[in-house]
Amino acid sequence: MASLIHFLCQILGQVDSFLLHNTDWNVICRHFSDNHAVHGNSSSGDSTMGMFDHWQPMVPAKELRHQPVAVKLAGADVVLFRTASGQIGALDEMCPHRRMKLSEGHVVGEKLRCAYHGWTFDCDGQGESPGTPKLSACASTWDAREEHGYIWVKSKQSDPVFPKFDVDGWSFMCTTNHLATAPLELTVDNFCEIEHTPMIHDVFGYDLDRMKEVTVNFETTDDTVKVINHGPPKPMNRFVRMLVGIRKGFIFNDTWTTHFSPVYSVYDHAWHHPEIEWDAKVKWRVYIFFTPVHEMATRVTAFTFAKSRWRIPFEHGLMFTRRFMRRKVTHEIELDVGILSNLASYETGIEGMKLSRFDKVLAMNRERIKRIYRGLDTQKTKLKMA
Repeated sequence: MASLIHFLCQILGQVDSFLLHNTDWNVICRHFSDNHAVHGNSSSGDSTMGMFDHWQPMVPAKELRHQPVAVKLAGADVVLFRTASGQIGALDEMCPHRRMKLSEGHVVGEKLRCAYHGWTFDCDGQGESPGTPKLSACASTWDAREEHGYIWVKSKQSDPVFPKFDVDGWSFMCTTNHLATAPLELTVDNFCEIEHTPMIHDVFGYDLDRMKEVTVNFETTDDTVKVINHGPPKPMNRFVRMLVGIRKGFIFNDTWTTHFSPVYSVYDHAWHHPEIEWDAKVKWRVYIFFTPVHEMATRVTAFTFAKSRWRIPFEHGLMFTRRFMRRKVTHEIELDVGILSNLASYETGIEGMKLSRFDKVLAMNRERIKRIYRGLDTQKTKLKMA
């Protein structure tokens, strides 16, 4: 036994000497990255792996200034930082040295310095040790970019198309961020059917007593699901009706298309009179991104745009209503995420549910979330509709 212990000590001593004096650090960095990275493509069946491979909004760009910011994406901890030159870095949160949270550190020039032992890492993950200059390490990195006032990240290995914002001729109104305490699928469910709007929403919804008059139609492609709703709007207060230009006899058109790389829906809200072909003065286009934080939480990020036909200056009057619209959109989305906290079950399967004609979209979305967003093989689910 004593000789075995002596032999093991010799081996460990050789390894320690190699780690302290070997200069081929590319080999060491590759070994660490290959064995410790938590993101990238996978064919092992891990549903979180494909979820990292899409551009997803994480934090408002204005929040990433002089200090690093910790974020979580599908259970993975990531630290974001902005260098002195303005470059954005995204690394795994855990320092490869002694597992300190890198978000507890601070930015020094073009590098992020760990708060524990002062090791520094650049945007490419290359690290340096101030106490042992020849010793270096690599932190796993993510791709990051700044677009539409937000910081977006994805895995280093993937090459997805960045989400397209078709907003030419639209005025930007606001960006809001919300947290739903529910899994991704259940959060998307709530934002992709309108049967709940009479009970939950104040403005964007239909009249409960006339829900049977609301029509719903579905159009699908291999990677999108479009839902088209028309029907009598729910009653609104007089100020909102005047602001939007809604008159008696108008119907509410609520149409959206859901995409799955990443998971987001583009909503068009508009009112018009079907008999005289008269449109309301204001309509909305809202891009809502659904980003999983972990299994039981989903970040909901909304980019809101509007278009006005009022014949007044300053963006046809929209400039004067921006603050009001921000409050209204925030309130409406908070109503959505709030109701999710009252679910009796957070099981994401839909088998055994008694579903209505508005719920056909649930299976359509799930199949594409699994196949496109999670990158898994799927089998289409047949639903029994009421």
